Amino acid sequence: MATIRNLLPIAPRYLSLLRSQYASSASIQVESRRRIEESIRAAAAIPFYREHFGAAAGSSQLHDYPILKRPEIAKLNRSVRERVGPGARYFHDSSSGSTGMPVEFLFDAAHQSGRYAARIRYLRANRWSPLRRNAWIVAFTSGPDDNADSQLVFSRLRLRSTFLRLIFRPYEEQVDALLAMQPEFLYTMPSNLDGLLQVFERRGIRIGSLRCIFSGGEVLDDSIRERARHLLGVEIRDNYGSTEGFIAWQCPARSYHINAEHVAVEIVDETGSAVAPGQLGRILITTLENRLMPLIRYEIGDYAIASNDICSCGRTLPLLGKVIGRAINLFRMPDGRLKSPWPLVGPIKSRAEIRQFQIVQETHHHYVLRYVSDRELAPAAQREICDAFGRILEIDATVSFERTDAIARTAGGKFMTALSRVSG
Repeated sequence: MATIRNLLPIAPRYLSLLRSQYASSASIQVESRRRIEESIRAAAAIPFYREHFGAAAGSSQLHDYPILKRPEIAKLNRSVRERVGPGARYFHDSSSGSTGMPVEFLFDAAHQSGRYAARIRYLRANRWSPLRRNAWIVAFTSGPDDNADSQLVFSRLRLRSTFLRLIFRPYEEQVDALLAMQPEFLYTMPSNLDGLLQVFERRGIRIGSLRCIFSGGEVLDDSIRERARHLLGVEIRDNYGSTEGFIAWQCPARSYHINAEHVAVEIVDETGSAVAPGQLGRILITTLENRLMPLIRYEIGDYAIASNDICSCGRTLPLLGKVIGRAINLFRMPDGRLKSPWPLVGPIKSRAEIRQFQIVQETHHHYVLRYVSDRELAPAAQREICDAFGRILEIDATVSFERTDAIARTAGGKFMTALSRVSG
């Protein structure tokens, strides 16, 4: 009953989103400003924010407010809990802690309804149906009563969706389960999909019933898209979300639409100023529906490319350029610039003997390539990879090679293809 009660407000919210995604850009901006002002007012009632806002308090301009950092979330959480008291009802969930600092967020019912409705919009826009066979291979870090997401996963409202507890199991076992199930839609994380594709390629098989793959939770490499298209004959429709909110999703025209009714997104430089379209910057989000624990200019920890493009699908929601990843997954150059690790992926994946790998930046110039393989990389292959690192990164780079039996995932089931140990 609790699950049904939680899901009831989603239908009208979903219908509202179907209309608002085609509103004029001016109307979307006006509505976003209204919601931002409401979120700021709600935040101002929380003791933590009264101190945090400082001289910016009372301003109607979002960029006047200080950036909220991840280490401050614990203090905000305590302030909210003390304000509402021990008997208050709310939703809660914790981030997976892939940054090394897991934190807990609190949500009210309006935020959850908005998040679910936005997710349904994303899925339905890509022809997903709960009445067809759906396989979800994702991490389960909680039980059936821990949070609203878990209540939905474990409820009978899943219809024909099957949540397979296989994310930490061998890829061969996962593929066998999918072949037995013959789903029409599959949802999983990019790194897990990468492993599944290796099995499909090795066996020379595909899932005949499969119509579309949905992905999220990690940065999706373009090479995975191409391989899914080639090996399985389907497209991938990605989304960009987090514990804090559902931020953006990919439409059939392949653009990433920001859920502007749910969050406001800024792409800023190191000073907190907006970057120009086409430029790389830090992602800040302001939640627009959570009055219990609003996040105002929260630095989520990711970098992305700013965009002012217009999508050919007809939706007028603002667009997000390519999500590059977390700072911990970006390589810092000797001059302080950040570089995406993804151009390095191609030269490594081209090696058929490498089944899985992780690139670790130890210093500005030295990298470690950890890889899973039946044999050591030949000296010629090592030299070619070293040359590729230097050419792509445009520095004198050295690479050490470490063969290993396996590369561990995070507690949330995520796999870090790249990791930097170099601080700013």
